[in-house]
Amino acid sequence: MLIHWNELKLTGGLIYVDEKVEAFSFGEQLNNDTAVIHVEKANADIRGVYPVINQQFCANAWQQLPYINREEDMGLEGLRKAKESYCPVKMVEKYIATLK
Repeated sequence: MLIHWNELKLTGGLIYVDEKVEAFSFGEQLNNDTAVIHVEKANADIRGVYPVINQQFCANAWQQLPYINREEDMGLEGLRKAKESYCPVKMVEKYIATLK
């Protein structure tokens, strides 16, 4: 993704602490009213940096859009709890299918 950043029309944000990147996020505008956040990573040892990168990235990059798609929570309780804390308009049920 990073090699083809411009072609993919990605937008990103960083948080620096003492000249070191401690959080980053990137995504793209999906359609006329929705942006999708593809990646969000932060130093878990710094309390509050995850919500700050999320809030600030969305507020600065997507302020004109009413919806943010936070993508898959991969069934991880912490990610699901974080997504639910933003009071989503809609969450889609996902299923896993296996061929036998």
